[in-house]
Amino acid sequence: MDRGWYFRFLILVVAVASAVLALWPSVDAWFPAPAIVKKVFPGRISPGLDIKGGLRLMYEVEVDEYIRDRRDRQATRMIPKLGVELGMLDEDEEDSATRQKLEQIKSRVTVERLQGRRIRVEFAKDSDSKKVSSEWFREAFAELRVTEREGTRVELTMREEQLDELRDTAVQQAVRTVGDRIDTMGLREATVIGRDNDLIVEIPGADESMFDRIRAIISRTARLEFKILDDESSFIADLKDLPEGIEKESEAAPAGETKPNVRVDYLVARGEGARQRLSDYIENLDLPDDHQLILNELTAADDPGAERKASDEAWRTFYVFRTTDVTGEDIEDAFVSFDPQEGNRPVVSLQFNSDGAGKFEELTGRNVKRRMAIVLDDRAESAPVIQTRIGGGRAQITLGSYRDYNQLLGEANDLVVVLRAGALPAPLRPSNEQLIGPTLGRDSVKKGAQGAVIGVLLVLLFMAIYYQVAGLVADVMVVLNVLFLLAIMAAFEATLTLPGVAAIALTVGMAVDANVLITERIREELRLGKPPRSAVEQGFGRAFWSVFDSQLTTFIAGVVLFQYGTGPIKGFAVMLMIGIATSLFTGIFCSRVLLDGLVRGLKLQRLRVG
Repeated sequence: MDRGWYFRFLILVVAVASAVLALWPSVDAWFPAPAIVKKVFPGRISPGLDIKGGLRLMYEVEVDEYIRDRRDRQATRMIPKLGVELGMLDEDEEDSATRQKLEQIKSRVTVERLQGRRIRVEFAKDSDSKKVSSEWFREAFAELRVTEREGTRVELTMREEQLDELRDTAVQQAVRTVGDRIDTMGLREATVIGRDNDLIVEIPGADESMFDRIRAIISRTARLEFKILDDESSFIADLKDLPEGIEKESEAAPAGETKPNVRVDYLVARGEGARQRLSDYIENLDLPDDHQLILNELTAADDPGAERKASDEAWRTFYVFRTTDVTGEDIEDAFVSFDPQEGNRPVVSLQFNSDGAGKFEELTGRNVKRRMAIVLDDRAESAPVIQTRIGGGRAQITLGSYRDYNQLLGEANDLVVVLRAGALPAPLRPSNEQLIGPTLGRDSVKKGAQGAVIGVLLVLLFMAIYYQVAGLVADVMVVLNVLFLLAIMAAFEATLTLPGVAAIALTVGMAVDANVLITERIREELRLGKPPRSAVEQGFGRAFWSVFDSQLTTFIAGVVLFQYGTGPIKGFAVMLMIGIATSLFTGIFCSRVLLDGLVRGLKLQRLRVG
């Protein structure tokens, strides 16, 4: 026996051992796997919805919102950059300009957001307009192009060639974010697929009791922002002819260290449908581009002057600056803690990353004695007064409503899940949500599995009887082929669906076919009177291209199905291509190693091939 055979045999042993270990966690319910195996090989095969049943959700990713948000961010960045270009700011002040300096810049140039993903820049002086060239806009803002320039006015538009890329990015980020949220919930068997502008989530085994919680966590945008209130503005005070059900009220609030007590007007709506009523009214208001109105829920304790029950709905507004320096992207960790000042009620504590901690300290330092709204998904959770510059990179979200303790704790835990996984790049619009049962039913699945096992056993029995020793080797190769295929599925945490089962059945047939071709070639060589060792070498050598060509043809068909198919067809194609790879490995490499061992190591004078 030459050294080369020992090396090939070692490869075979390592491959088999790795496959067994990779597949072991998937059969943990019947054969418990050690902790070390689960740690090294964490992947497992999950049954699909058509086999096990479960929850299927389909959402449309509102990519236009994502593109609009990108446009708004560019507009926000434009003010300090123009300040540097006009000589009103130093470069090191661009990211930390004071409110006073930003207002001075706005007195010389205004940046307005327009419909159609456009931005309009208007210079107060012709000399400032000439100082900022079109080339500067192209270099400073690669996603924008100058579409019109006349006098002191410059109009810019999002580049068309980048819109498709931004749409793909939004869907990919949504897939990753939703996948992270599902993993955090411990739903390891779920699959998340992005297709065009759609997001498809399948969670096998999920029952009706989990439906509402899973749906709420998945679809929550979780866009966290820290925004400063503009309590010196008279915008609300100047509103006239309020619709029925919306009132104007006022409160005392600080507006900076030099203005510790000013009267601030706000809008409030109470009763059934209060939030929707107030939201609809705000949408029709002509707000300044750099401001927005954020809704905040009023509890009975926050609204003592009104005659209402604790269960009645009430909402108010906060008038805030649209620009925000600190968002959920700056958060490193989030966790539930308990506030002793609020009777140990659950709150969400935030830990910023290094950049976020610096920006949060800068934001609070510039706005001491002002109110800061903690905004989650365009809803203000609270608006505490900044008493001093806050360092250390920590903040806290008080859920603020006097609800049941367990309800608050559940909401805090769900909020931690979405904050840890990150905010969705764009809102999700539900298009189809349903609980479905197994397509075949338990009895049908059981009978189908029994039929498949019986069929495979009959094939193996026939091969052993008809081809004798070579048939037994072929049987071992079929078993190894299925083992490798399932191990690869487990390694990639694939979901086993009915199309996948069909692909596995086809793979078994192709593996048998490959071994039949090789065995028949060996039989022909033996009939010519050649010794077993020579017959094995000649048989594999002459059958190789026949086996390879047949498998390659099928592989090409799998590539075509994957390229142009959707959903189940793609799943079938992937399993088919993996099965072809494992069939070639077992049929050409592994079976050659075993037969070489028989004719060389055992020195068989006669190889029985039927």
